Amino acid sequence: MRARLFWIGVGVVVTVVVVRRGQRLAARYTPANMAAAAGARAVDAADAGAVRLIQGARGFAGDFRAARAEREAELMASLLADGAGGTHDLDELRRRTGR
Repeated sequence: MRARLFWIGVGVVVTVVVVRRGQRLAARYTPANMAAAAGARAVDAADAGAVRLIQGARGFAGDFRAARAEREAELMASLLADGAGGTHDLDELRRRTGR
């Protein structure tokens, strides 16, 4: 009699576990939950894209500033290479332009 009750109890527990896991699996693959999961993945992808865009813009700005400073130095060197003036002319030019 005890053995029979034991196996009935095991059968009940296994049945409950299988039914609950089956319900979770079915809920996961319903259209509403799949849409919510896809939406969450899309938001994550958009956030990652925005981060990459911001990093790219910062990198571009840094490269642009460096190239601008290098070109400005080249132009100043070519202007001063004519022998028309010295560094005091450069200081005067910077005072007038506010740099």
